[in-house]
Amino acid sequence: MPAYGKQSGRGPVPRLNSVTDLVEIAGNMTASAVAVAGGDRIEDLRLVESARDHGIVERIILIGNKERINRALDDVGIEVSPRDIVHSENDEEVAAATVKLIGDGVVDIVLKGDISTPVLNRHMLTLAVRSTVSLVSIFDADPISGGRPVILTDAGVTTVCNFGRMADLVRNAVNVAQVVMGIDRPRVAILSANEKQIASLQSTWLGSKLSERTWPDADVYGPLSFDLATDPASVAIKGLPDRAAAGKVAGNADILVCPGIDSANILYKAISSMVKYGQASIAGITVGFPVPYIILSRADSLQTRLESIALCSIYVQRSGRKDTRRIPAERRIREKIYRILTVSLTSKSIKIALYENERCINETEVVLQSLVERARTEDMSGQAHAEVSEDMSEQAQAEDMAGLVIRTLDQWDHIEVDAVAVRELKLPDPGRRIRGGTYPVSEKQDGKINIDSNFISSVQELHWKSGVRGMSIPVAAALAQKFEVPAFAVIPNIDGKSAAGAEPVKYPQSLCQGGTDYFHILTAAKEASEETGRPVDDINLVVAYLGESFTAAAVSRGKIIDVSPAVPGCGPLSVKRDGNQNVSDLITMYCTGNLFYSELVEELKRSGKVPEYAGRQCIEADEKQLHKGEKGFQKVADALAYEISKEVGRMFAAAGCDVEAIVLTGGLVRDPMIKTAVRRRAGRLAPVIVLEGSIEMSALAREIGKNLSGRGNQ
Repeated sequence: MPAYGKQSGRGPVPRLNSVTDLVEIAGNMTASAVAVAGGDRIEDLRLVESARDHGIVERIILIGNKERINRALDDVGIEVSPRDIVHSENDEEVAAATVKLIGDGVVDIVLKGDISTPVLNRHMLTLAVRSTVSLVSIFDADPISGGRPVILTDAGVTTVCNFGRMADLVRNAVNVAQVVMGIDRPRVAILSANEKQIASLQSTWLGSKLSERTWPDADVYGPLSFDLATDPASVAIKGLPDRAAAGKVAGNADILVCPGIDSANILYKAISSMVKYGQASIAGITVGFPVPYIILSRADSLQTRLESIALCSIYVQRSGRKDTRRIPAERRIREKIYRILTVSLTSKSIKIALYENERCINETEVVLQSLVERARTEDMSGQAHAEVSEDMSEQAQAEDMAGLVIRTLDQWDHIEVDAVAVRELKLPDPGRRIRGGTYPVSEKQDGKINIDSNFISSVQELHWKSGVRGMSIPVAAALAQKFEVPAFAVIPNIDGKSAAGAEPVKYPQSLCQGGTDYFHILTAAKEASEETGRPVDDINLVVAYLGESFTAAAVSRGKIIDVSPAVPGCGPLSVKRDGNQNVSDLITMYCTGNLFYSELVEELKRSGKVPEYAGRQCIEADEKQLHKGEKGFQKVADALAYEISKEVGRMFAAAGCDVEAIVLTGGLVRDPMIKTAVRRRAGRLAPVIVLEGSIEMSALAREIGKNLSGRGNQ
């Protein structure tokens, strides 16, 4: 399925004159394969058989209890090949089998049959290819817009219509209008109860904000009342603001975007009532998955259901999905595989990941501890540890940590690598930079690895009080010598630029612990932009990094415009647990002598991560231990989600509230309880995108992969 926008090049698409034409159009195209999830319901069998009779469908795959399916087939008198009956005992198995068929490229359309909608939706959502899945309905009705086909969205899927979701609804509907209706530049009306912006009526505000956006392939205007969107006579009587988009859309809208599922569903049911009296026709398609997904009401007429299958079949054919699926394997371009070892050192751990190009093969994190710290955490046996002696020389420490990485690779049975990549925060010689934020640590010449010892010494001098974080380059050099491969370092911020492809705002970098969180935030913003299908410099996001520290940032058009800083002791993960450190009290304690400087620093550095929320003081405690031993962990997750969501809300306001998505990244989002709790609270503001992988490591692999493959300037 193509990304948002026009279908793949197949020439101009003829305009759709009526919804009933969909059946004839689909019948004259290549027939599709449809899977019925829960395929033992008689009305569904009659529907797909009718679609087969019209030439819309060629293959019917029924998923469910085999005995019940065969009885239903006998009752209806339909023939389906035994190989196209997929036996499944219950709804969970039916949903899993459906998802597998989609992943295998076997089906073009999925029809929900006799199966629980929430169960099937839960499995289907794992395949979502767009940040918002939505129901797009095409209708024509004699009293509306002169009877010409118009799109209505979203009457059945999207329950929370915030700015990000509304923007996605527009894009999904525009895609269908272009692919199916043949409208190159659809006119989109954002509906509300009033055409003027009213502070107390959120839908008018949303309409106005969406109108201000730049839409490359549509004319979007709002707020508009229903009559002003569909009736030119009402426009002539009431008049409109003097804005170009208003004049193009009002009275002639091709797409009606309702401000919520309740209003959209009411309008949908009203049109469905008109269908029964022959005054309207309507068809629906759920977009956002690899294949169209049909969720029909049993109250819908057979004609509506048949037209919906026809709509989905046309969308599949014109989107070019079949052509893509059927490209012979021998014709696919095979790119060279580079095995890249990525290493990221923090003050407490080493993160290790091995990539084949951008695909992660394996990853782990090893906690670094001194002997004293090790004694405090001997009960946490479920976590890997490595002892690092403070008395060791820097070279010895680097070799020791490199040995730890090598032993980890031995356990993975992957000992061959093509390059090593480490993350750094500061380097002394910008002239050594290859591109962006990438520096060579070692180079291979005449079969030998050359390492500049002067460069390593200058790095060590720069990091003379940085602890483990100053060891990245020496560790990279040691690994380069071991594997006899080139090694590179990637810096998050170079001259105001980011390796992730975005620019930070002019904000004190010290507030984000030397820039490390900027790296995560900007990399997460870039990955989220790819998920939404829009350039990072064209969207607003709130990014929350829940890792070694916590930072929430407002990212507007590729720049961090505001940030909730990860100053030790502040924010939602602090021991204060109110999101703010009481600075005046700290100043008073320091000035009166109640806290000396060193004690004040310790107060600021106190951690408030998951263990302390649960009443434990060991910051290395694994959350899994808390899950196993404490029934109250849900309360811990809720408390964390409460504080995190408050900071997300602040950044949501800083971004002007027109936010495409809220992006969650970092180690804590891998915890299902915390992830669910944050989604529940923050999800009402904007769609939530969760990046569970180690995005910092994938960013390193991606940057180095470009250099190895000769794509360094891309």
